[in-house]
Amino acid sequence: MPPLSPTLALLSLLALLYAGLFHLWRGRRWSDLTLALLMAGLGLAFGQLGGPLLGIEYGRVGETYVLPGTLFAWGLMLAAAWLKG
Repeated sequence: MPPLSPTLALLSLLALLYAGLFHLWRGRRWSDLTLALLMAGLGLAFGQLGGPLLGIEYGRVGETYVLPGTLFAWGLMLAAAWLKG
């Protein structure tokens, strides 16, 4: 099995951290945590793809676009919580 890339490892840890913090703030059930984890992962993936397309060079750690990913992750988690009601 090949080793995990540093970018994927950092994105995974950030997704877990953001989802856990969001669940502590707004979560009520375990399904809320699952939804927050999914949205955080998608947001960080969108940030990783969208960072270079938008030309955002600040907020990077190595090859990981942390700032755009963080903004997308929190935006998606908030949107999902708002849509869920």
